[in-house]
Amino acid sequence: MINNFSPLLKSAFLLCSGLFIFGFADNFIILISNQVSVGQFHFSRSLIACLAVIIIAYFFNESLIPKNIKLVLLRTIFNVIAMILYFGVIPMMPIAEAGAGLFTSPIFVLLFSFLFFGEKISLRQLLSFIIGLVGVFLILGTKLSDLTIYHLLPILAGASYATGTIFTNRFCSEESPLALLFIFLISIGIAGFLVSMWFTINPVEMKHLSNAPFIFMSWQETNLYYWGILIFLGISAALAIYFIIYAYQIYKPSYSSIFEYSYLISAGFFGWLFWNQVPSLMSLFGILAIIIAGINIALSEIGSEKV
Repeated sequence: MINNFSPLLKSAFLLCSGLFIFGFADNFIILISNQVSVGQFHFSRSLIACLAVIIIAYFFNESLIPKNIKLVLLRTIFNVIAMILYFGVIPMMPIAEAGAGLFTSPIFVLLFSFLFFGEKISLRQLLSFIIGLVGVFLILGTKLSDLTIYHLLPILAGASYATGTIFTNRFCSEESPLALLFIFLISIGIAGFLVSMWFTINPVEMKHLSNAPFIFMSWQETNLYYWGILIFLGISAALAIYFIIYAYQIYKPSYSSIFEYSYLISAGFFGWLFWNQVPSLMSLFGILAIIIAGINIALSEIGSEKV
């Protein structure tokens, strides 16, 4: 049936399917967040995901060696920082709120492109930027005294992810998607191992550990239950990655931002279904504002391509 779709609908279906799987699977991180740190989690998942990518590359005859390793590594650094920050706070707040912080990235792409590359901002994009900022403030809440650094981590993740996106578009557009993914998985696995080892050798104070154990926990022994969850997450990631890469290959990537927000719907729905995580009314309005801002920015970029 999907083969009868137009390229746009086929790409949208595959992209939404991949992000739906990610939104579903990411909720299971909570099951092992009390056993290991975010660093050890990324190290473990990278082992499985790298194997999945190697298998995909073998069957599709794709190279996993980038053309410009220096630029790819620089791009990867920002994406690794973003993912560690984002996944580190998933056990600490509704996943839809954390995801909304990460998906402020189109807003930061607009801002950084203006500040560092002199790109012009249209009135429509400026309005989207303002709507996105309002969404951020709604999610953070009005009581600034109640805010902690942990509330800001998803937004910092969005800023770092935006920087990686700019590097991808400007300097890594000719690279194979699987090669970019493979280098990212290796890098985040190494980074996760180093972060976990750092907190093992240099334990943090108990007050910090009790507030955010998934971030600061030392290296832990694991069991079959843990690896069962990780195998499930690795296979889910491989399937989602396949859908997303295929979607990017058959239609213009500039349209992808419109459909990427399906992740928030999936993650939020399963967060409510499995863990009864319900963002506050103000946070829901904030999430909606960020989605509207991101989609409007994407639509304005598509409109400029057609001019």
